[in-house]
Amino acid sequence: MVEETMPDVSFNEEILEDSEYSRKSEFSKATIIQSQISKCLELRSKDMKPGYITYIQGKPTVIPDSRKEYVGAVECLKNTLAPEIDNKMPDLEEIWSSTKKEIFDKFAYKERIGKKFVKTPAGEKVVWIYSDRIFIPQKGSIIMCHNDKPLSGGISYNPNGWDTNIDAYWDCLVEIADELYADLNRLIHKLDYFKGGTSM
Repeated sequence: MVEETMPDVSFNEEILEDSEYSRKSEFSKATIIQSQISKCLELRSKDMKPGYITYIQGKPTVIPDSRKEYVGAVECLKNTLAPEIDNKMPDLEEIWSSTKKEIFDKFAYKERIGKKFVKTPAGEKVVWIYSDRIFIPQKGSIIMCHNDKPLSGGISYNPNGWDTNIDAYWDCLVEIADELYADLNRLIHKLDYFKGGTSM
């Protein structure tokens, strides 16, 4: 019996040329950046409104929060430009992160899980008991609140108790995202990604 041997097939240049992932395939950073800039422009051209649920022919339809979409698109542009930012604007990431944290700290909800009475020199008073969770809730989240007697141990639950703070949080993020977007466009202009055309 003659043993058959398979030909030695290696991923040489000839095979790669026929592949969708040829080593000669080009990666165009400028094309990706241009696409993301267009997305940011499109999203920022809309009214910056909270999301909500509406009913179309009796079926619930979620209308996305345009603020979240825009902030996310700007952050995506920033992440795509990470190597260039590191090289040309090394402080930008730290400034963005610290400003975001300041806004988060201002509007975040520290989860309440109950009340307790504590003794003070002025007498006994009621204080909140908190969990370790600090976060930005979703609109309509149920929040633990004082009942009609705030100094008692009673509590009530408000399904929209933090909505004002949530809206303020996203409104502030849109403002700083505008500043970040302007800085990123200045960086792109310096890099001259779009030679022969109009700089953004």
